[in-house]
Amino acid sequence: MKNRMQDLDFEQTVAFDSVKDFEFTRKAAQRFRQVVSLDGFEDEDADVIFHYLYKEMELVSFGDHLKRYIYERAGLEEPYNEVTQDIYRDIVIESFHETCTPKSMNPTSTKLTSLVNNWLTQASVKRETVFLLGFGLRMSSEDVSDFLTRVLREQDFDFHNPDEVIYWYCYTMQVGYHKAEELKKAYEKLEPDPDYTEASKVYSGALILDNEEKLLKYLAYVKVGADDPMSEKSQAFQEFVRLLTHAKEIIARMYQGDEVEKDRNKVWNISDITDSDVEKVICSGIPVNKMGNLKKMSASILAKHFSQKRFSRQRINSIMNHKFPVERFDLITLEFFIVSQEMQDDDPYNRYHHFLEEIQKILHKCGMSEIYIVNPYECFLLMCLLTDCPLAVFADIWEMSYEDTDGETSEEKS
Repeated sequence: MKNRMQDLDFEQTVAFDSVKDFEFTRKAAQRFRQVVSLDGFEDEDADVIFHYLYKEMELVSFGDHLKRYIYERAGLEEPYNEVTQDIYRDIVIESFHETCTPKSMNPTSTKLTSLVNNWLTQASVKRETVFLLGFGLRMSSEDVSDFLTRVLREQDFDFHNPDEVIYWYCYTMQVGYHKAEELKKAYEKLEPDPDYTEASKVYSGALILDNEEKLLKYLAYVKVGADDPMSEKSQAFQEFVRLLTHAKEIIARMYQGDEVEKDRNKVWNISDITDSDVEKVICSGIPVNKMGNLKKMSASILAKHFSQKRFSRQRINSIMNHKFPVERFDLITLEFFIVSQEMQDDDPYNRYHHFLEEIQKILHKCGMSEIYIVNPYECFLLMCLLTDCPLAVFADIWEMSYEDTDGETSEEKS
């Protein structure tokens, strides 16, 4: 497989030593190719991947992304690694003053200087902070979208949320924060319009809001509340249900093929597969406590890498009951499981490409950005797909993340 690594999909033509410090994607892509090309990758795949994730992979924080954005937008000429935080902070503060953007969307006594320093060092921030920075740094709607989907790893602008529609319009038209506040007040006075004729265009991506009149007509439709993004009408929810159903079909077949079940003459149907069964199969490498629940995420040394998320039965249940929104993590994990099982005997290289092709379509359909190699969890899944037994390697690495050198889990020691 090694001789085909140059044909992997991420920045394959760039020499590693020519990649600049601020080029996170190209650096991550080059390291990815180097790791899966190692001599020991095929025989010691789980150990190699775990070592890379825990010891070598660069965790790129929100603050890092923000600094890179400022560095490129401001056209700074110093080498990236020599620019001090004071320079970034002063650029942000000056831009906030020039654009008359408040230091927060909510009342706060914290000084702007302290807030900016926090933004420049935070591992992650709230969605609202990205919207505020969008105004303060005169970002385009595309820039803000990139921060939402690639950096925060959340959904793109929610066109069923009036505030986010207004923010998107303001970034697109390059008008400031105070215009957004004015439009929010106008929204409050609107009468709901359930007969809006352009509603179908929201899902097709053909909706055009290029003036205030069109914006307010659409906002009147949003005010009806007909399309709750956490309802069955949400595209992400529909994709989640489809993938979860497919995963349960696979698990039913797995159970049906078990020798013990054959002896019992048990016939497994999809209706027999519970959320607990899904957790047991996908999270088989994660130890459980005495109550039968997955041990806490904080006990894993890869907790930061995986954004504190596991595909637990509680998570599945909360999504199905509309308590949690569907996130890219959920869709990517389910598609990984499906491909790992349905293509387990295929060439790893073909399996890897099939997964990418399918998941990119799913993410695009749900208004989410494509697979991002800088995201440790997504990089982890891609590496697993290039092994002979993706799901087994996936489980092995989760198990390793809960173990110490003496084999005792972190939680048991504490």
